[in-house]
Amino acid sequence: MDRHSESCFCIELNQLLEEQEKLSFKDFRFVCDMLGYDTIPLIISNQKCPLEAFGRTVNGKFFVTSVFRLEKLDTKHCCATLSLLEPVDIDGCPIEFLCDEIYSLNKTDQCIIVDLSCFCKIEPLSPKLVNRPLPIIEPKC
Repeated sequence: MDRHSESCFCIELNQLLEEQEKLSFKDFRFVCDMLGYDTIPLIISNQKCPLEAFGRTVNGKFFVTSVFRLEKLDTKHCCATLSLLEPVDIDGCPIEFLCDEIYSLNKTDQCIIVDLSCFCKIEPLSPKLVNRPLPIIEPKC
């Protein structure tokens, strides 16, 4: 990948970061609508596969994720700080994102720093998935 395509990827991520900040209504003086969306979940991939990272749940169990929140972007060095989003099913159990049906993406405080020169594809997901409340399931008896 040449320097031009690296900078294009960083420019695209910078646009995503700007939209994420607008979505959360940061720095608005007159608009006070709190939608609760402050994250655009994303998957970044190279030509063969998406980036994956290992994280640890609040209960101390490990999970694997391919879904992240863009926290910071260094366009000068084309690297990013990404926080891990834990994919869970409808029961709240951690799942492998690419194999199972995802219900929610739980925010974590775990971050990784990534050299973006290795990646060429961004796949944003719906902000509605982040910290989506689990359904209340009534007992059948």
